[in-house]
Amino acid sequence: MTNLLPHEDPKRRCLRVAEWPEWDRIAWERAFTPGDILDGTVGPGFHWRPQTREKYRKGYGRWLTFLITSGLLETDIAPGDRLTSDRLALYIEQLTEQDVGTWTIWGRLAELLSAIKVISPDTDFGWLRRIVRYYENNTVDKRNKLERLQPADRILNWAIEHMDQNMSAPPLRDPEVAFRDALIVGFLSCCPIRLGNLALIEIDQHIRRTSSGYILRFSAAETKTGHPYAAPMAEVLTHYLDHYILELRPKLMIAGPTDRLWLTRYGKPMRDSALHSAITRTTERAFGKPINPHLFRDCAATFVALEDPEHVRIAAPLLGHTDPRATEHHYIQANQIVAGRRIRSSVAKMRRQLDPKNRSSRS
Repeated sequence: MTNLLPHEDPKRRCLRVAEWPEWDRIAWERAFTPGDILDGTVGPGFHWRPQTREKYRKGYGRWLTFLITSGLLETDIAPGDRLTSDRLALYIEQLTEQDVGTWTIWGRLAELLSAIKVISPDTDFGWLRRIVRYYENNTVDKRNKLERLQPADRILNWAIEHMDQNMSAPPLRDPEVAFRDALIVGFLSCCPIRLGNLALIEIDQHIRRTSSGYILRFSAAETKTGHPYAAPMAEVLTHYLDHYILELRPKLMIAGPTDRLWLTRYGKPMRDSALHSAITRTTERAFGKPINPHLFRDCAATFVALEDPEHVRIAAPLLGHTDPRATEHHYIQANQIVAGRRIRSSVAKMRRQLDPKNRSSRS
């Protein structure tokens, strides 16, 4: 194993392509060869966007790490032939021993399937596809999504309150980081973009200051859907974005100049993992349960459906969906919330009616 940082668990690494066996590396690079789709010369993964390619690279790199640390890597065997049901069972066992949730195991298997299909396009991986589907259908999302949903306005109000407190009486420790985290939470409550795009934001390229506030833009090549995205930021955040960009961000920029909007306390651009950690940590302190970045999208769409069900389809452009049907499950979630409220109200009413004290007072 190479390039291992002191704090890294060698069994959890996602090997970079340069560290892969030659056979795997060449097959991976060939998968992205441009060509003509009509004569079959285009690589099977050529259409993948950079974010997708990186995601599946990590999944396959994690699989290679397992083979190496388990002594099962045979570099003279084709990548597709190395992937057997017995070895996959051992891989799942290792993931389980590392206290990885079933949701994450499903994700790793899905990433492996997508990667191996372009690395060994002529091999039949129907058996692996069935395993991935089994995990997808039987995985229990332990994150209890509905319990963690919060109204977008409540999230925004919390963020504004904490930014105001920070500006009037900064905490003794890391005031810039505390303000940054509250701003990110407020930012996502108004503009629930995907985590990859959140990390990508650069000042004057993706977010621009205008006379009326800030505008957020991404090109088609930078979005998951392949369509350009543009949205004005909520006016209420203008003051706080100004304060962060002009006053606090320069104090964080100790590692050299960068245009990235979100910086760590060490002055480095925040990666996906750092943003995810900051967001879940902050929201857990705020609401008792963590709200992961993607869940902000559910919060926005579900509560649009809850508060204004007749116009639920406006959530599609809010989330960057090209097909309004993609928001349909949020309408279902909203109905579940309404049903839950009604049940609790009915149960409470019934308990009041059955309470002997209430009966005696009426008689």
